Amino acid sequence: MKTSLFSSSRISIAKLSISSLAIANVALAMALAFSSAPLRGDTAAPTYMSDQAAARFLDQATWGPTPAGIAQLKTMGIPAWLNWQFSLYDSDLPDQPLLNAAGNNNTDLRPVQTAFIVNAITNDDQLRQRVAFALSQLWVVSQDTVTPAYAFPPYWRIFREQAFGSYRDVIRAVTLSPAMGRYLNMANNNKGNAAKGTSPNENYARELLQLFTLGLVQLNADGSLVVDAHGVPIPTYDQAIVTNMAKALTGWTYPTAPGATPKNNNPAYYAGDMFAVAANHDTSAKVIFGGVTIPAGQSAEQDLDSVIDAIMAQPTLAPFVSKQLIQHLVTSNPSPGYIARISAVFTNNGQGSSGDLQAVITAILTDPEARNGDDQPLDIAPTFGHLREPVLFVTSMLRGLNGNVTNTNTLYSRTANLGQDLFRAPSVFSYFSPQFRGEKGLSAPEFQIYSTQTAAFRNDYVYTTVYGTLDKGTTVNLAPFLDANSTLEHLLGVISDTFLHGAISANLYQAAYTAAAANKAPIDQVKAALYIVLTSTEYQVIH
Repeated sequence: MKTSLFSSSRISIAKLSISSLAIANVALAMALAFSSAPLRGDTAAPTYMSDQAAARFLDQATWGPTPAGIAQLKTMGIPAWLNWQFSLYDSDLPDQPLLNAAGNNNTDLRPVQTAFIVNAITNDDQLRQRVAFALSQLWVVSQDTVTPAYAFPPYWRIFREQAFGSYRDVIRAVTLSPAMGRYLNMANNNKGNAAKGTSPNENYARELLQLFTLGLVQLNADGSLVVDAHGVPIPTYDQAIVTNMAKALTGWTYPTAPGATPKNNNPAYYAGDMFAVAANHDTSAKVIFGGVTIPAGQSAEQDLDSVIDAIMAQPTLAPFVSKQLIQHLVTSNPSPGYIARISAVFTNNGQGSSGDLQAVITAILTDPEARNGDDQPLDIAPTFGHLREPVLFVTSMLRGLNGNVTNTNTLYSRTANLGQDLFRAPSVFSYFSPQFRGEKGLSAPEFQIYSTQTAAFRNDYVYTTVYGTLDKGTTVNLAPFLDANSTLEHLLGVISDTFLHGAISANLYQAAYTAAAANKAPIDQVKAALYIVLTSTEYQVIH
């Protein structure tokens, strides 16, 4: 624990009534937020949208609500707002040089990380960014293996461009990405040679099934397990299928670098798509999952089409992907009915197409379970919602505090301290597992990287933001809160509306009021109240 967080030398923090919010109690309080309780029933989204309902919707669909964003959503309405968001392509990440100033391979990701944060806080295409980030955490490529910085903007663009496209196109684009080809060893993965005792690498084939599309066991449309007559879950694949999948995916090599001569096994180059080399592809027949047989004599391109066709035809794909998208945007513990409704849209968008992400995202955000409690917080079950993952925590707070960021910000170091180092996930399993469960057995993915240490870093981030300076490229503007401090009651109402959808609890209200009242200067009152609210579980767990 960072004792300096509460040292008497830090303005009035030592005087604040924050014992209930101390770091040692945060984990317990957040766990209680996910205690078991039933939903009180679904309600249709209202035609009139209150500030509170708009703020809650934007907490699910953007990097954080702002007063301007709330007003805009109320004016447009959810359908028009979604259509507007679907049309936007504001954000990109800057291409990076292959070599640094010293003429060595450029591995400096900081310009990319910095631009990501700037986009999240300032750009209009908020929903596209949120969905792209969710997809990037499902289809992980990390700099722990793919070291060149220039590999990451092209890889990120796959998710930016396909965020509202087809999941089929996501599968194809990622499979042919040289970054993924390097990360999971599909690039230069040649057919086996019995004489030499070689066989294809199985890494990508296995993770394509396990992590990216189907998971380990078959699922019903509502996310429940498909079991056999003895109640045992039925696997989606076995080792023989992985072996055959690896054969089907042989024969691809890196793009040819400018000025280079194409080879059967090109050296690593990360701009463009991988291409097939017929001589390196296994053309034998392969039996894969679902009893599908890939016929002999097909090209590498045809085998890839067969694999993608088989994946898209599997009933397990829809609940597997749908649940994870729900978890990232809305709630860690969607009901079986919620998952089933989204799975149905994933399977058929109403026009006979499967994997339509625009239809899926619309369904996720407008589902009655997502909108239940927009205007009546007591209708929101304690199990509903999710912990703000580090990137969302950092960006949403700055948006609420009228933050301004430039390309000199170092906020990527803050998210890294909190357990989410952008583009440097610790493994192919991402920063946290969608299957991670808390002590009460409920899904709580983001809590896998929540600890006493990261809790301390969260509080330190809030303190530095409110009382100090984060870095030379980041500023906040507390003037709107100072203007609202005509009375402490009014101030706390504005803070509640800005950060808690207007649903501050009596206990948190009293703690923030007491902390603010312990100060004389109006700006110090504002800072004390903000610190209490922003370090509370009510803010850090989105309901």
